[in-house]
Amino acid sequence: MKYNKNVSSSRRKSRKAHFTAPSSVRRKLMSAPLCKDLRQKYNVRSLPIRKDDEVQVTRGHHK
Repeated sequence: MKYNKNVSSSRRKSRKAHFTAPSSVRRKLMSAPLCKDLRQKYNVRSLPIRKDDEVQVTRGHHK
């Protein structure tokens, strides 16, 4: 079920929106949730990831 009718669920449209987005918007799109101990330490649920950051994939097909 589609929740927001202003956002396309088409694969090619969402890929184009991601790769042509300005860096300020892409920064928000490329954010990852923190683990529980880091969440308590920094009082932040998620942070934008940057080049050379180490992440652990916990959801999806590639975990």
